Amino acid sequence: MQSLVGPVPEPAERVGSALRRCAQSTLAVGDSPIPVNLAHHAGGTTDLWLTIPMADSATITAGGVAARLEVLDVIRGGAAQGRCRRVVVVEGRVELPGDHAQRHVATHIAVELPDSALLGVGQDLALVRLRATRIVLTDHDGVTDIAPDDLATSGPDPFSDIEEHWLGHLNDPRCRIVSRIAMRVCRCLPAQRPLLVGIDRAGVDLEFTDRDDTIHRQRLPFAEACTEVGELGTQIRMLAGGARYPLDRAALRP
Repeated sequence: MQSLVGPVPEPAERVGSALRRCAQSTLAVGDSPIPVNLAHHAGGTTDLWLTIPMADSATITAGGVAARLEVLDVIRGGAAQGRCRRVVVVEGRVELPGDHAQRHVATHIAVELPDSALLGVGQDLALVRLRATRIVLTDHDGVTDIAPDDLATSGPDPFSDIEEHWLGHLNDPRCRIVSRIAMRVCRCLPAQRPLLVGIDRAGVDLEFTDRDDTIHRQRLPFAEACTEVGELGTQIRMLAGGARYPLDRAALRP
């Protein structure tokens, strides 16, 4: 098992963040695609808890069945809203606990991940457990197989819950932060406004279109990895030019 400590989010951490956001997910049981409302990774395990429509839970027989979860990690916030940046596929065996067990687990999940979908467990939604045996991540780095044990010891990026807000704020045309960050990789700004398409503890992902209408994505790492919102604002401000632009500090308080 590889160490997950480092300045750049490892593949397992990217998977954890995608599962946390769980914007568009489908559980395939046999030939039946089932929409997933929520996915929660139980820390320290290879288990995923998923909420699915109660009517579809009948396809899960006693003892569990083989299943395949597909998660599309789409961008939330800003002009790039809805664009898919990575795909996570988890294969394993899905099980349907009893009603009492479902409600008990839902209560514990709500402490860490408050979500309105949990209110429907036992009524119009069922809470099922997917025991992961294989995990595949597809993103701009290619296709990567993730050991289930690595997911068990990892977790989502600390800013995955608020990334949407930051992307929406910084990509607002009235905010000049992104254009200043873009000057680090562009001698002159392209006709189409550059966009931030990802923010995590270790850096940002910038997307811009060149004169040939070719889309490029550039990773800009922070000087130091962040754990708190205040540190995140400081590192973004440094990418934008640091102390040369003190008047923009208020713009970095979303």
